[in-house]
Amino acid sequence: MKTSQMMLVDTDPYTSAVMLDELAQRGFKNVQLGANTLELPKLFQESQPDVVIFNYHSDKPDSLIVCGTIKLMAPQAALVAVVSPGPALKTVRAWAKQTKSIDIVIEKPLTDDRFFTTLNELLSVKETSRELTIKAERLTNLVPEGAMSVISSTHNTEAEIFEAAVLFTDIRGSSQLIQDTPPNDFFELLNNLLSNQAQQIYLFEGSVVKYTGDGVMAIFRGMGRSYLALSCALELTKLSHDHKMPFGVGVAQGLVLAGLIGDSSQAGQRRQYDVIGATVHLASRLCGMANAGEVISTRSVNTAAKITTAEPRHIEGVSVRGFEQEISCVAFSSNP
Repeated sequence: MKTSQMMLVDTDPYTSAVMLDELAQRGFKNVQLGANTLELPKLFQESQPDVVIFNYHSDKPDSLIVCGTIKLMAPQAALVAVVSPGPALKTVRAWAKQTKSIDIVIEKPLTDDRFFTTLNELLSVKETSRELTIKAERLTNLVPEGAMSVISSTHNTEAEIFEAAVLFTDIRGSSQLIQDTPPNDFFELLNNLLSNQAQQIYLFEGSVVKYTGDGVMAIFRGMGRSYLALSCALELTKLSHDHKMPFGVGVAQGLVLAGLIGDSSQAGQRRQYDVIGATVHLASRLCGMANAGEVISTRSVNTAAKITTAEPRHIEGVSVRGFEQEISCVAFSSNP
């Protein structure tokens, strides 16, 4: 196993040398020796082995206490005790049953393949577990926070209705930019911008729902959502002035519907978490109307937010596509 690590805990120089040599001959070369039990805390700080081999000597019965210490310092490691047959074997098995600090007890001598087969199986399990953990972490980064709560729920087929402030950003002139910029450079600039936007959103307790190609959609829930969303939007306008890809921001507040969208009738069909509703459309439309470095929000958001650090420009009777009634809005512009 390329990334697997093992540790041999054995205070006897002769038996430890013999076992290390035997392990090396069987292909187990990434083995660290814990020859002094007093040094174990330092060793476990430096590395976290997948398997710890504890060589029990019947003339040192008190050494079994070390097994409990090992479990505390390396709870994810599998602890394998090797012991001579007879009374010593009974002692170790009784200790393992009583304390649960030893995972596997193997009887000496280790001349057959049983011991080494066990090590291979344990390392294989640890390797698979590590790979699954890495994949899960990568998948988590691809899934919005709201989707994780839906996935964890026992009622993950149900949509959720709640009040939220919705924020959109959108780059101005992105079509021309992508024509004038080498693809790799454009992608790097875009990724940098969207990453910085997401960081600001998290700072103001928002959640990124999705990236929209050249922008981002986020929601703010709970008490103070209007203030947090509008404060975040104002900070984002400062970022717009400092970046080669200027963008506009739109904010609206109201009821939204969130859940998994897609065919759930067949296994393997892709489903996507999304937040939808009139409020989402309104925030998107307002974002489309905003100039670079400008925030346009509904007046109701500004009234609820009570922002005092910036003076808005009032826009009466805004006609928004898809909405029958005109919308009262405000606009904030950040000076470069």
